[in-house]
Amino acid sequence: MNKQRLLSGHETELPTSEELRKISEDLVKYRSGVVRILSDGWLYPAITTRYLDRLYNMELRPDDVFVITFPKSGTTWMQEILWVMLRNPDLDPNNEEMKEKLWARSLDVGLDMIFDKYEQAVNDMKSVAEKFSRVCPGKTKEDGMAIQIVESQPSPRVIKSHFPLELHNKDLLQKCKVVYVARNPKDMVVSLYHFLRVVKSGRYQGSLEKFARRVMRREIPYCPYWPHVLQAWRQRDNPNLYFTTYEDMKDDIMGQLRNINKFLGKNLTEEQLKKIAEFTSFSSMKTRGEPIDKAYYNEDVWKKQGGMFRKGIKGDWKNHFSPELNQEMDQWIRDNVKDTGLKFKFGDEFNAVTGTDRESFGDCVGPHGPETRNSNSTYLLDVAKANNVKICWILVPAAKSSPLDLLSQYRRGC
Repeated sequence: MNKQRLLSGHETELPTSEELRKISEDLVKYRSGVVRILSDGWLYPAITTRYLDRLYNMELRPDDVFVITFPKSGTTWMQEILWVMLRNPDLDPNNEEMKEKLWARSLDVGLDMIFDKYEQAVNDMKSVAEKFSRVCPGKTKEDGMAIQIVESQPSPRVIKSHFPLELHNKDLLQKCKVVYVARNPKDMVVSLYHFLRVVKSGRYQGSLEKFARRVMRREIPYCPYWPHVLQAWRQRDNPNLYFTTYEDMKDDIMGQLRNINKFLGKNLTEEQLKKIAEFTSFSSMKTRGEPIDKAYYNEDVWKKQGGMFRKGIKGDWKNHFSPELNQEMDQWIRDNVKDTGLKFKFGDEFNAVTGTDRESFGDCVGPHGPETRNSNSTYLLDVAKANNVKICWILVPAAKSSPLDLLSQYRRGC
């Protein structure tokens, strides 16, 4: 395939033979080959260019809501939240659409390119093809089943995409609302590694450490990571984009739901939001079953590590990273977030007082310096240091408490 220019104005570039060797290592090969999209060098199967032009031309509706993420950043969680808030806020069990799996209710516009990877794709996409035949009679599959299904869906649509903002229609943020979810890159890498091991479109065979370094070198599909996140971060003040993180959702889901409720202009009640929080919790979603068909999974790996719903926690990277890999990723993160103002939580924060929720705390001392700091919190840091306790994040209650008591309560809680 020669160089080509997309409707978005981006040019494509074929990788060198050496790059192609590295990209194909330990992964199922794409039948159409791979291509980089300049200038950031996004890595996709070559067939993606066909679907990107279709996506760029897709007619946008003013009530469309896109959920855009780098893969394995909380997409499925946010998809379900948005779909329920927009299309079934009362959680009516008789809602006909709810009988469909989440992937079908809120389709990934890049789904077709994923299944260019392996010969069984046609069989494993059977359920997608059946829906396509039902809702898109007379249309051509080669033009992208996912995008055409999305085009046929009633409003308001919740549309999932792992493509960066700049590859969408140029009017996206003028005409629609976008919810962007980022996840700290350490946990994202662990989750993406497990995902590409379990799905047939990945079947990754290498180690996690090798995988993490390949992400940093942009040798894994969908990479590079940082331009994807930073494009959205720089638009965080746009009234049509809501930027959040997986970690903020884990820390305070009700606060996030209130923000999203306001962003969408839905005016749902507090009681409705509480029910939505429970319905979309990790345990509830896991109980309802996988959001995609099990036919897409490598059954042996799925039985050992689970499918889409694996752990649903933050900080899992600590169970996998060697000190050397952690140092490398720390430097990679520092190099890329410098002067951007973007900060992540890495799951190593703790509450100095156990058994108390975050809302009842007063002063905060964070890993990037104090937000507010009084003599009590300063003294607690000194006490912790003297007692050989590593403090990454301290939350000190507004009520008067002895720092030694706080520290002992923390130790008992652990």
